[in-house]
Amino acid sequence: ASHTSHATTAPTTVAESQDEDVSSYGEGGAGRDRAMERMAEQLRQLQDIVEGRPERRARGHPFSREILAAPLPNNFKETNLVYDGSSDPSRHVRTFENMTVLHGDSDSVCCRAFLSTLRGGALDWFHQLPPGSIASFEGFTGKLINKYSSTVVQEKTYLTLMAMREGEKESLRKYVARFNQTCLEVHSASDEVKAGGLIRSLRAGSCRTSLAKTPARSYKDVLKRCRKYINLEEMEMEFAKLEGVARPEPKKEKSPQRGRSPRRDSPKRSGQKRASPRRESRDSKQEKRDEWQRRPMLFERQRYHTFTPLRKDMLE
Repeated sequence: ASHTSHATTAPTTVAESQDEDVSSYGEGGAGRDRAMERMAEQLRQLQDIVEGRPERRARGHPFSREILAAPLPNNFKETNLVYDGSSDPSRHVRTFENMTVLHGDSDSVCCRAFLSTLRGGALDWFHQLPPGSIASFEGFTGKLINKYSSTVVQEKTYLTLMAMREGEKESLRKYVARFNQTCLEVHSASDEVKAGGLIRSLRAGSCRTSLAKTPARSYKDVLKRCRKYINLEEMEMEFAKLEGVARPEPKKEKSPQRGRSPRRDSPKRSGQKRASPRRESRDSKQEKRDEWQRRPMLFERQRYHTFTPLRKDMLE
């Protein structure tokens, strides 16, 4: 209703003021000043009708009245950044702050521009905030980070480098590239930590042996020496392809123990039950006894009827 009354009375007021302004020009400078003041007041009334009063816009809005009343610059453009609550909010805030540093926007403009980047669940969260609860850009971003703290990416430390290991079938080139990528994410790792972490994480081989025998002077030196073994590894693989034979992996052979004969097939593998040592000894004696009895007699056994007494009394 108030909008309709303003819209109907404003043209009449403007027409009347035009007649008054024409008559007031003859009164001198004072009349012209009064006419300009009336015209400025009418323009403010029309602007309130079209855009809405700041008090009406601030009613129920999470931004304070100062932020809503602050004018936007003429060259203001919305950013292409988008945040919906599914990624790290601190990274989104840092990226936005880097853009505002270039333009030198005020705190109120930053709040309104940052709001234009919210989408989906993040925008729904903003409109559920209490009215007038956001009065600064720092408070705005702090509430956002606290809300979506579960999506904050945990920063990696030097312990991450110490826990890395080269895979059994991973090439040296791929592992060194993976280790370097992790080093870029660990900001607190020194040059010595990187060098030691790479050496101790390599598989046993000529590369690790060389680095252990002759310590490297820096992490850059470690990478330089690793590249030589990378080239050697790739060259050997190319030679194996040309020969049509894959690079065989060495098999570990167990040498026989001293004083023992090479191990024969186990009875368990052949499905036979292994006899005990005592049983084998008794069986061998019985076999020898049976063999002696089966031998042919070379002469006939003689029987004796008279025997020499082995004991004789002394009285006899």
